[in-house]
Amino acid sequence: MSQTLHMIGNAHIDPVWLWQWHEGFHEVKATFRSALDRMTEYDDFIFCASSAAFYEWVEQSDPAMFAEIRQRVAEGRWAIVGGWWVEPDCNIPGGESFVRHGLYAQRYFREKFGVIATVGFNVDSFGHAATLPQILAKSGIRYYCFLRPGPHEKGLPGRVFWWEGPDGSRVLAFRIPFEYLSHGRDFEPHIRRCAAEMKPPLDQFMCFYGVGNHGGGPTIANIECIRRLNGVADLPELRFSRPETFFEAVENLTSLPIMRDEMQNHASGCYAAHSGIKRWMRLAENRLLTAEKWAALAAWTTGQPYPADFDRAWKEVLFNQFHDILAGTSIEPAYDDARDQLGEALTIADRGLNLAVQSFAWRIGIPQEPGSRPIVVFNPHTWASRQVVELEFGKVTDDDVLLDDRGNAVPFQRIQPHATCGGRNRLCFLADLPALGYRTYRLAARCSPFSLLRGGRRARPEPIEGGPGG
Repeated sequence: MSQTLHMIGNAHIDPVWLWQWHEGFHEVKATFRSALDRMTEYDDFIFCASSAAFYEWVEQSDPAMFAEIRQRVAEGRWAIVGGWWVEPDCNIPGGESFVRHGLYAQRYFREKFGVIATVGFNVDSFGHAATLPQILAKSGIRYYCFLRPGPHEKGLPGRVFWWEGPDGSRVLAFRIPFEYLSHGRDFEPHIRRCAAEMKPPLDQFMCFYGVGNHGGGPTIANIECIRRLNGVADLPELRFSRPETFFEAVENLTSLPIMRDEMQNHASGCYAAHSGIKRWMRLAENRLLTAEKWAALAAWTTGQPYPADFDRAWKEVLFNQFHDILAGTSIEPAYDDARDQLGEALTIADRGLNLAVQSFAWRIGIPQEPGSRPIVVFNPHTWASRQVVELEFGKVTDDDVLLDDRGNAVPFQRIQPHATCGGRNRLCFLADLPALGYRTYRLAARCSPFSLLRGGRRARPEPIEGGPGG
């Protein structure tokens, strides 16, 4: 039986790690330029690259190079893999972030190249959550390449196996043997040890090569080595190839095992490293989700224009989920960059959220009552929630009472305000909130007529027609 070793030319590029993103930007362009030059020199050479963010960098800074890439993609010699914005940490991001990786990247690839990626490509991520097969499959990805955890960290049923999620979704997975890169010189030992991993029922296998981490990609020496060794009697056929070509050749094998589990544990200490980036990331994810919900509802019910810059904010979030950034393994100046970029995402989210909730608040039918001041509390969750609310407020006296929308007194506490002058106060109280809705409260003088409306006329807001309710 003939055997084939699919030679996968690639360049793992860390846009941020022991360097900042500006250097990573340069390395992306240099690596892509090198790959295009190798295609001119060798008409059978094939290259693959992930991360939609990298392609967008090239599109924005070098349209001529981008046009060359489009031509090579159309020829089938440049394989687009990954289908995500970057190769992120695959444990820390929220589920919605993983979905957004697929949404933004696959939409970009279809728009710019007329294709989407079918091969997931997270070759250096430190672990992989068990829920990913469902997200991958629903994003159009049928196959998955990874390296970590290694055989010494987790036993898997084989190099090639069906990875099944809790919902039954499957992707065909391949654990890369040894390394996702090679040195720039002759690499016969790497080829031979990859070939030795080919065991029944597999008569096809993959060998990844190309200078990586700081970019570089396949070198002339790499390509000449493959050509020299192809046809050697004790080696399989060496074929310049694409990952999907390999997967399509083996996916119909009936004896491939199934694995239903997460893939851990590699570099577990990273998950306790640099708490700052993890906190900034969760704040940005949650703020964007909250802003999007209220912005969508406001556009529907009040006519408030939906913000055009949410996409930009999400791209900042997704980029900083790159595994060497979010896991905490990069140099300290890189986290100054990440802080600023996530700060931009938070600012965009805050601006959109404020426009949305203000458009609601100014349309709530709150009766005017002398001596009372309204408070509107919004709940972005899709479930009813009891929350401790804190807010900066104007002057509050011992004679004031806090009332809910039914006229019932609500216990509250005055706590130290952020401002220590100007008669400012900070209120703290427990609010019972409807799902994806809002509720109104009033601070009134204890002796005011409004504060005596217990069981009489209520201060309930008039719900906006078609809106989230009260």
